[in-house]
Amino acid sequence: MLIQNQNKELLLKKMKDKMNKILNYFKKVFSKIRIGKANTEILDDITVEYYDKKINLYHIASIELTNSNTILIKPWEPNILPLIEKSILKSKIGLVTIPNGNLIQIVIPNLTEERRKELIRINKLKLEQAKIRLRNIRKEYNQTIKFKLIDKDILNKSKKHINEVTREYICLIENIFNKKNKEIRNL
Repeated sequence: MLIQNQNKELLLKKMKDKMNKILNYFKKVFSKIRIGKANTEILDDITVEYYDKKINLYHIASIELTNSNTILIKPWEPNILPLIEKSILKSKIGLVTIPNGNLIQIVIPNLTEERRKELIRINKLKLEQAKIRLRNIRKEYNQTIKFKLIDKDILNKSKKHINEVTREYICLIENIFNKKNKEIRNL
């Protein structure tokens, strides 16, 4: 009985770890959605080809918000300004750079109503994908415990617990989704 409880706890921990990865990925994806307000997180994945190496933008420049819709990038070496511009334009995040002396400005335009609707539609697709991934994890662990646990009571309690944890993660993801869509509608 003790071995079965240890197996159950280990399986549940592994399941929660997988679900946390999905939740964190979902948070990261939603934090990068441009909604008319400047957010330095949209530049997190920008790398610059510098001395034959790909270097994260944060390692070669300071990045700051000057107001609610403007990001300012100050390279530590002025000669890399064109490389930074090129990397931002190649990144396909839809930002337009404005060179201004030894720095780059990025102005985030306000959203049109059409773009708001498109963002909400895309967000719904991302939400459904995350829910499907969570449900697949639930299915995987429900099948796994059938083979690992012999005691029917522990098996039933484990299934119930797996369903509760899955519902909890789905609620967390839905809350992130609702918060982002509220931001999109209110801008």
